[in-house]
Amino acid sequence: MEQKINCITKLKTLYPQMTDSEKKIADYVLNHPEEIYKLNIHDLAKLNKVSLPTVFRFTQTLGFEGFKEFKIELIKDMAVGLNMSVENTDYSSTESITRNIFEQDINNLKETLNLIDYENLEKAVNIIINSRRILFFAVSASLSVAFDAYNKFLRAGFISYYVSDSYSQRIYSTQCNSDDVAIGISFSGESIEVVECLKNARGNNAKTICVTTFMKSSITNYADISLLTVPVKYQYQKIDIPSRMSQHALLDALYLNVILKMGKSTVKFISKSEEELSKKIKKED
Repeated sequence: MEQKINCITKLKTLYPQMTDSEKKIADYVLNHPEEIYKLNIHDLAKLNKVSLPTVFRFTQTLGFEGFKEFKIELIKDMAVGLNMSVENTDYSSTESITRNIFEQDINNLKETLNLIDYENLEKAVNIIINSRRILFFAVSASLSVAFDAYNKFLRAGFISYYVSDSYSQRIYSTQCNSDDVAIGISFSGESIEVVECLKNARGNNAKTICVTTFMKSSITNYADISLLTVPVKYQYQKIDIPSRMSQHALLDALYLNVILKMGKSTVKFISKSEEELSKKIKKED
């Protein structure tokens, strides 16, 4: 079943693959979505100083037949409130900054929820259940996301591997086999180390899953299953905190679905893990 993705979400996830001229149009749409309904293709081209064919290619990049179809779908999406963003933040106010962060996090989680392909998620769940080992690959800001998922699966009795050193990750990736699943986590989808690890794992017949933000990024070329989150703005943001939270939420959903599907066997391991950790806490006290 084809996944229905709203216009702004699709625009943000495809942004890195656009030409410079198409990005001009994308920037305008992202900054002024409410203005599009009163513009025609000539107006949009003139405002962004691009040609009519460029606007047409822009709409085709997003999967539409032309500007009219794009405009109709964008208006529909805005009508149901899928693309609200937080603007005009007073950066001298602690309350305003705090509310901005919370609202962006909430909006990003909602957008990511609308982006989830449940058939792919179900496939990912079954792959993990039927795998001998789970190997996590990540660098930079995604390391904390990988470690959190690794720790959860480890406590549930899964043979899981995680190292923060990218060289060690490369070695692990060359030792995968058809009984393993490799999970690569990269916000941009272009982290060379993570892309290479997933490529190595797939070359050794391991199942591969990626968690990323951009649907046509390099990492997706080596993933059997791509699980996508939504960027708040574009790829040039170095650390997208709301998108990172969505990665956590997506992996939590993956983990919980696996645990509930496996039932008592995992619950037993979780109980043992918690019991052992509670002993350590008591000793320290």
